[in-house]
Amino acid sequence: MNKNQVLEQSHTDVFRQPGSRWFATLAETASIQALGYDLQPLDHNRSGRRLHIGNEIDSVPPLYSTQDGRCVIFDGVLVNQHDLRRELGDFVVPTCNSDAEIILAGYQRWGEDLLRRLRGAFTLVIWDSERETLLCARDPLGSQPLFYADGRFGLLVSPSIEVLLAQAGVSRDLNRPAMADHLMDRYPRLEETFYEAMNRVPPGHVLRITREGRRAYRYWDPAPEGAVNWLAPGEIEQFDELLDQAVSRCLSLGPAGIFLSGGLDSVSIAAVVAEQTRPGGRATPWALSLIFPDPKENEEIVQRSVAAQLGLPQVLKPFFEATGVSGLLGPALRLCESLPAPLMNTWLPAYYELAREGSRRGCRNVITGGGGDEWLTISPFLAADLLRDFDFVGVYRLWQSMRRSLKRSGVEILWRLLWDFGAAPHVVPPVHRLVKGSVPWALKLRHRLSRPLWVPPKWLAPDGALRREMDQRRQEEEANKQQASSSFYINMMRTALEHPVVSWELEEMFEVYRRAGVRVLQPFWDADLVDMLYRTPPLQLIHDGRNKGLVRASLARRFPNLGFERQRKMEATTFYSSLIYQDAANIWRQLGGTQALYELGIVDERVLPPAFDQLLSGHHEGRDAHRVWSILNLETWTRAHVS
Repeated sequence: MNKNQVLEQSHTDVFRQPGSRWFATLAETASIQALGYDLQPLDHNRSGRRLHIGNEIDSVPPLYSTQDGRCVIFDGVLVNQHDLRRELGDFVVPTCNSDAEIILAGYQRWGEDLLRRLRGAFTLVIWDSERETLLCARDPLGSQPLFYADGRFGLLVSPSIEVLLAQAGVSRDLNRPAMADHLMDRYPRLEETFYEAMNRVPPGHVLRITREGRRAYRYWDPAPEGAVNWLAPGEIEQFDELLDQAVSRCLSLGPAGIFLSGGLDSVSIAAVVAEQTRPGGRATPWALSLIFPDPKENEEIVQRSVAAQLGLPQVLKPFFEATGVSGLLGPALRLCESLPAPLMNTWLPAYYELAREGSRRGCRNVITGGGGDEWLTISPFLAADLLRDFDFVGVYRLWQSMRRSLKRSGVEILWRLLWDFGAAPHVVPPVHRLVKGSVPWALKLRHRLSRPLWVPPKWLAPDGALRREMDQRRQEEEANKQQASSSFYINMMRTALEHPVVSWELEEMFEVYRRAGVRVLQPFWDADLVDMLYRTPPLQLIHDGRNKGLVRASLARRFPNLGFERQRKMEATTFYSSLIYQDAANIWRQLGGTQALYELGIVDERVLPPAFDQLLSGHHEGRDAHRVWSILNLETWTRAHVS
């Protein structure tokens, strides 16, 4: 092997990995041992600390490249490789073909500024022995995970929590405060996981390690320091070009399928995919459609019509054929047992089987319309900004767009806009602070009359130390909110980038779908497209008084007989709740309570059973059904992972 050592590997090999079974560590000793892993140093020319890579025996390693005391480990896909080669010019030799080599050349030219130029789904580790700096980066939107922990020989990083937990010196203790907060749908810390010793590198961030210490910072940001550079009206026309580019990047990675529902997001992606595959000679993608049995959620007519008009072969899989006749809850909890965190997306067992159908037909990737709700719709918290500015015309336009886009009454939407999303964000926090400082007993009375979300139920956290820590975490969460932008709309947009649940769900998708033999790709989460949509003035996302205006008009022209110009968002709350209540009582009996959570001091087993029975007897949609699922989900996961 020559001076520029590199393990070359095609995208095909990367996608066929049994699943990112590797770790990297920076250590000074040559006596590192990792049972079951092939361990080797990457920097052979330097003394002192070296970057080592440990790859699970018989699994395909990630790409790596070394030169002049600098090392790069790259796992994933780089979708702007050609753009980088053009910018680098003479920094890249003609024989430089792998993504790792291109990234190494980019680092030699631009240093850490390289990171903001990268596009794709990847995990990246860079070691610069001259500067004694280790960089551990996750792609801009977090499509691929990256975690780190301290082991016996030093810092360990890997895309897999399970790989890290298998290394010497890494604690398997569960994160009790995070588990308790999970039962309240509260997530104050972006970096933490459900293991005490384990942290994540957040999407769009790099963990920088030097002799002086560690710090994580955001290297990609559509609004640096919270300042949004809003687009001018003419710049909105970039949308079609950037969407085409995002879809083209996905298609360049190999044969694809499309999760095709009857909604605006997935249909708009399918239309662009069909346009790009016809003239390019690429294999025609498969339309993969899940058929819901409830007539209110059934979109089969639209799914069939869209696939037929676009000329896409189609798999139509009935919901209970995908989950099995036992329903959704059983398969969801079985999947939960195998994951490094409790299952976030309860629908995943059904979509996992749909992805397997695509894999059997040769699909290496599945493209979805995920991200459309985050970036094409207007957050109702815009009402708080509009009311503050006395922009009642804007409030009316927002109400009109929601009334025409959602299957809810106009009166309900108006009330929620004016109070829940409009006035309450301005009124409640200062009143709460005033009362807390002057008449704190009034808060206790209010808690008895109407329990707010931040007050734990009586059955949660009976351990006083745990409850005090939860209170401290709540205060930390409130402090973070106070440091945010003065715009409620911008703050809500920011959550799509920085909320732990978003990162967690992306990590979960990566882990589950790779088991089905595919990688899920989401054009609406493309960094360049997100940058544009993030900076689009909100009311310009409305067309003809309806949400998702940027895609609605185009689809109405493509499919004039399917009613996309009038389509309202499908909400499966009723069907979801019915599936929860269908099997929850039986599963609760099989579990025999929440023994694992009780032993960790997270729940009071004397108080929880009657409260759970009350939740079951109510059969309410929404929050009660979700809480039933959360308790069963966390107990099942804890039993499978407690040491």
